[in-house]
Amino acid sequence: MRLRPVWLALPAAAILGLHDIGAADESVALDDLPEAVTRAIEGRFPNARLLSAEREDDHQRYEVKVDADGRRHEVEVTADGRIVDVDEGD
Repeated sequence: MRLRPVWLALPAAAILGLHDIGAADESVALDDLPEAVTRAIEGRFPNARLLSAEREDDHQRYEVKVDADGRRHEVEVTADGRIVDVDEGD
């Protein structure tokens, strides 16, 4: 049995969209977040302090780190203000 070189798998990875693996998110100033994003977070966490934000590669979602009542959370929000995921912190 003959093994095929690994480089043959590269075109398959590109076709499957695996080329985006490991791509970096882009930092966003809190003042530059869409209003819908900040409203959604304020609605879910009324007393939260926004700590940092990143725009994800597709530019349709934001990951925002917040401190709410002494607990940190990572909130993933679409650009139109829909909360997709909340990772509860310490």
